[in-house]
Amino acid sequence: MKNPKIGFVGMTHLGLVSGISAAEKGFEVLCFDQSPDLIDQISAGKLPVSEPDLDRLFSLNQKRLEFTSSHEDLSKCDLIYVAPDIATDDSGVSDLRVIDELLSLTFSSARVDCTIVVLSQVPPGYVRSKQVKGRHLYYQVETLIFGQAVQRALFPERYIVGCDSPSNALPSSYLEFLEAHNCPILQMRYESAELAKISINMFLVSSVTTSNTLA
Repeated sequence: MKNPKIGFVGMTHLGLVSGISAAEKGFEVLCFDQSPDLIDQISAGKLPVSEPDLDRLFSLNQKRLEFTSSHEDLSKCDLIYVAPDIATDDSGVSDLRVIDELLSLTFSSARVDCTIVVLSQVPPGYVRSKQVKGRHLYYQVETLIFGQAVQRALFPERYIVGCDSPSNALPSSYLEFLEAHNCPILQMRYESAELAKISINMFLVSSVTTSNTLA
């Protein structure tokens, strides 16, 4: 059986690192961004983000990576991650306009049988509010850390997947991609997964504060 083709929408840090890492795992990957200039820059090997080993993996996996600014190309994918970085203001309020636009574009461009996964951090209740009848929509917690992003994308501790109904089996293309990483897969309701991401970030902040206090 042929591996599913994986799409990543939004070529900021999260989407680019995740896409190149997926190619390193042996999958055919399509990376989409609405900016033709950014796609041209990346295609020329000028990556807009810096992470250990990222440039090497980009060079090694050229044959598996396709970069495009044409949303029609998303119809080639069996599984699509919507993964733009989400900006927050000084009060910690997320600006969801970019992911709103990209998720809507993905729904309109992807095949009906394509599984769509929100990878960006969003507030609890967001993904459920974006459900479309007859489509496969999930939320996945990402735990990439600046400076260790490639390592964590290639070798995650576990996958936390938010679902409408956790008792249902995941679509085969999605499950095949997750299982390629040889780690536990934890299914839960959308809101529980969205809250888990926030909780992980809060514990990370607490550990930094504790370390600084001890120092």
